[in-house]
Order: sequence, then C-alpha cells, then structure tokens
Amino acid sequence: MQLSINPNTDEISGIGSDGNENRNADVSGDSQQKVIPITNKILLCSPDEGIAKRWHESLSEVGELTVVSSREMLISNLKTYQTDVVLVDLELFNKDYREIPQLLCQRFKDVAFIILSTIPNDEEGLYLISHGVKGYCNRYISKALLVKAVELVRMGEVWVGRSLLFKLMSRLSSVSPPKDEDQARESDRESTLSKLTDREREIAQLVGSGDSNKVIAKKLDITERTVKAHLSSIFRKTSTKDRLQLGLLINS
Repeated sequence: MQLSINPNTDEISGIGSDGNENRNADVSGDSQQKVIPITNKILLCSPDEGIAKRWHESLSEVGELTVVSSREMLISNLKTYQTDVVLVDLELFNKDYREIPQLLCQRFKDVAFIILSTIPNDEEGLYLISHGVKGYCNRYISKALLVKAVELVRMGEVWVGRSLLFKLMSRLSSVSPPKDEDQARESDRESTLSKLTDREREIAQLVGSGDSNKVIAKKLDITERTVKAHLSSIFRKTSTKDRLQLGLLINS
C-alpha cells in the first residue's frame, strides 16, 4: 500500500515530499495547470445535489463522469458499466461506514473507492482504508486536491489525512516478521540509511516521528524549501516514494 502527501498543503494523499492534513474545509488553491485526463470513467454518488455538482465541476476535465444519488443506483451502475474510480458521499450510508467494505469493496474489487465524509475522523478512516477503500477525505475537498486524489487512487495508491497516515504506519510497522526475516530487514534498513548524509538521516528520523515539513524546519532552523530539497534526495537514495514508505523504513 502506498500513500502520498500533497506538496502544497498539509493533506496527505498518496505521493511525494510533503504532507497534507484533512480538515473540515480544505484550503489549498486550485491548480491553474491544464489537467491531463487520468481515468476513463468516474462515478460520483451523493444524495446532496450541491455536493455532486461541486465534485462534477472539479473533475469535469478529468474523465467521463456519471452522477447517481442513491445506493441502488450506485450498485446498478457498478454492475452495468466498467468504472475505474467511484466517489461515495458517506451521507449515502447514513454515516454507517461499516457497511461499505462488504457492499462495495468486496463485491467490486477492481474499482477504487474514495469515501468522502462531512467530518472525517481517524477511527472511521482507519476502518475504511483497512478494509479496501482507496481514499478517505473531506466531502468539501478543494478541486486541486480532489483531482490529485483521483489520480493517485487510479495509480493504486491511497489518499488519507496526516494523522491517519501515521496510525496506518504504526499499525503496519507493529506487525512482527519472523526472526530471520527481521534480521535481514534490519540489515537492509541500515544499508539503505547509510546512503544518507547526517542531515538527511536527521530529517528522515523526524519524518518517521510524524513531523511535518514546517515542524522539521523549525526544529532544525532551516527553511521548508530546504526540507523539501532534502526529502527529494532522501526519497531518491532510499527508493521510497513518499512519507509513509520512508516512515516504515525508519520505524521497521
């Protein structure tokens, strides 16, 4: 499982060098760059016409969009048409998120589901991501972040918020491998980290502790731009794609 972070805010998704945190209203500005189509079919499902319109406008240049407003229409559409990504408003399930894995993820395993919640919380998100959902975020997510979320889950990655990211990281790193495998992993870990400079290793350790770029910059008395530059080098040297992978490497 891969997760990433949007580089311009602190809302985590599933990418590269910076973090991003789910809030009740995402505040990052919309990208002015031309959007390259990243998926063929996207299904938008919300009982709220205003929310569906918001998502539709955000993704209008991203792919072929279909909008439905009920669970019955959602299931019918998934049975009839091949769909790559589905955005589901949690309100559709009366906030009973535990129904979603069995009703959607287990039945339509080739579909990437993004669940959007009015007030995201880690317990809800952890359950959904742990049971097959590929994305979990605020239903009022900005256009730029929504496009990024769709792009990333389409690529097989996962989109979540910062605090949830580190809970997932902690859960994954707490799984104990067999002793021989554990020793081999430790050897590989040290071999990989030996490629880093002292400053890069220091930053990597702080990322593993859950610190954001802003916090790291303040602790080390450097600029956030410098932190980002170091992270790019760290990701390259350690063959990690994002903070989650780096954190798992550090904490393994």
